[in-house]
Amino acid sequence: MSRAVRAGLKLSIAAILAVWVVIWILKPTKLWKKSWHVAEDWAESTGVLRESGLNVIVFCFPILAMAVLLYILAYLRPREGRIRQSTSLIARFSDPIIINSPIGTLSSCELLAAALFLVFLAWTYYSNLASDLKRTTPSKILKLNRRQLKVMAAGVRFGSLSEACLALLLLPVLRGMSLFNKYMFGVQFEASVRYHVWIGNGIMLFTLLHSATIMSVWGEKSSLWVEITRWQSTGRVYLAGAIALLTLCVIWLSSLPPVRRTKFHLFYLTHHLYLVFLFFFLMHAGAGHFYSVFAGVLLFALDKILRIAQSSRSTSVLSVRVLACKAIELTLPKHPSMQYAPTSTIFVKIPSISRLQWHPFSITSSSNMDDDRLSVMIKCQGPWTSSLYEKIQSIQVPGSESTKSLIAAMEGPYGPATFDYQRYGSLLLVAGGSGITPFLSILQDVASRNRDTNTCPTRIELVYAVKKSVDLSMLTPISWLLLDWPPGLGHLKLRVFVTQEKDRSGNSVSEILHEMSQVKAVILDQHSSGEHVPKPQGLLLKAAVAGLASVAFLVSLVCLTHVFIHKEKRSSPNKTPSWISDTLVLCSFVIATSCAATMAVALSMGRKDVHVPAVPRNKSKSAETCSENVQNVWGEDEINFGKRPNLIDIVSELQNELGRSEVGVFVCGPDSLQRSVASVCRATCSQKYGRKNKLLLRFHSINFSL
Repeated sequence: MSRAVRAGLKLSIAAILAVWVVIWILKPTKLWKKSWHVAEDWAESTGVLRESGLNVIVFCFPILAMAVLLYILAYLRPREGRIRQSTSLIARFSDPIIINSPIGTLSSCELLAAALFLVFLAWTYYSNLASDLKRTTPSKILKLNRRQLKVMAAGVRFGSLSEACLALLLLPVLRGMSLFNKYMFGVQFEASVRYHVWIGNGIMLFTLLHSATIMSVWGEKSSLWVEITRWQSTGRVYLAGAIALLTLCVIWLSSLPPVRRTKFHLFYLTHHLYLVFLFFFLMHAGAGHFYSVFAGVLLFALDKILRIAQSSRSTSVLSVRVLACKAIELTLPKHPSMQYAPTSTIFVKIPSISRLQWHPFSITSSSNMDDDRLSVMIKCQGPWTSSLYEKIQSIQVPGSESTKSLIAAMEGPYGPATFDYQRYGSLLLVAGGSGITPFLSILQDVASRNRDTNTCPTRIELVYAVKKSVDLSMLTPISWLLLDWPPGLGHLKLRVFVTQEKDRSGNSVSEILHEMSQVKAVILDQHSSGEHVPKPQGLLLKAAVAGLASVAFLVSLVCLTHVFIHKEKRSSPNKTPSWISDTLVLCSFVIATSCAATMAVALSMGRKDVHVPAVPRNKSKSAETCSENVQNVWGEDEINFGKRPNLIDIVSELQNELGRSEVGVFVCGPDSLQRSVASVCRATCSQKYGRKNKLLLRFHSINFSL
């Protein structure tokens, strides 16, 4: 029965998505515009939906309905581990195709999706512009000749491309209420952020072209200042458009990599100007165009509300550990029912350092091993992390008057609903520097599978490159596991490369790990009011919130329209001022989000989680239990000084050992390392070995920084 329900939900989601795509494809055509005018006249004449209600149902409801169905489908998915299976067609299309590009490594799926989207933008621009040019006649009202009207039309239609991009802009950065990245395609949140960046760059480009083209016509007429400061009662409000453009420029400039990496706080604060941009976009384009992008705006607002509800509670950090490489391990209490996939991230705020700054970090623990706690690794690399390092150092000083406690607020975890590593019989994990952190959770998750070879790999090779030998202390959280890998879990091999040092000690990997693992955790004081990390809202609650907000917006908008906007003919000279329709959209949005927030708070208060106190300890429960009845299998450990990993040789050894096999290759680290691994995977898959001996490398990139 449940399988039939899931199949029905998948079919419904696919059908709704197809309808939404077809609407956008037909939208610029003459057929659609003529049919749409007829539909609007019908909606006005019926006296129920009116024009505004029709716009909401056609342009907003498809995405909102997909969201509700996706949350229900995710709730109904099987909870048991996925049995190993052959690689799907989607996995084959995830292999890297373009590597050395300005926007990073591109897979076949990404390249195909980008090409289709560019074709759609070209089609939209051509169809709209061709239709405009056919009916271009000199305007006495605007005082423009035919050439100026054509230039003006070309500029206006660049704005339609910005609108199309804006409809997708916020969907990739949904966290708790993620759609396509988590529940449909299993894309990691950090990876989906780059789709947001691509779309944002497109909006910036098309908005600049839109503004520059139109302003060039005004400049030619010597009326630039007069036009740009006008606030018309109906139609396009140029002053609002100018303010939206300036706001967008500030957001875009603060998002450039040099600014984002060195001044993250500035980037974070200026990004909240999206509220100003969306408001003036509504005032400039009007409610009719805003409906096309409203679904993403509403889902983003609901996502923000649920995130605030979760992060409003704080918790006391159980213990801290400062590693030799100036990395900090924080251990926090969590409820046993909180589950997360390997490579998940969590956003952390330390109020004693900053009440505004949230920073994402990879979770290094496994919810299958440690059911009452989670751990994150924080490398000291910026002002915020340096402040945290100094605070913890002051706590560790004997006799210090500093408070022996640390309060933190958490948001998340965020990650894929499932993780692909279970599909492969063999894994090749390649990490550089702090890129090892996602693999710490993967290895612990493998060890938690209780020797079930149907749901975990039987051969794992970990290649870890660091600059200094002290950086190997990043392996400390799983040193107990690496030193005593249970033989029943299969074969594990570690290759370490220290690139900027020469071998002076002559120690093996196991000796280095054993020495660095002696660092003890500092147990912190617990506040009596301290709670475990709050769980994110459940999937059914998200579906209910999204459904309620959608209906509340439609009902409130239709009711307000009946009260404040009287019926009028399309050709009537006395049209209702645009700001009235725009204000009704804002009021309906506030009503919808208020209803959703009230429902979320009520259901959250009704869901009483039994507080399970986590007992502070120096070692994790898994480290205490899994070290029994195992033997050291580190006869093949390998450490290399003064050189980088030769990936071609490593792959050749895998080819000789495994023959024809499918290997999951996961890489996390600097861009140069990711490009190198992607190049080797692409070259290996393109080589024509015999059918029985070909090694298939399936490339997966893991990003751990935004």
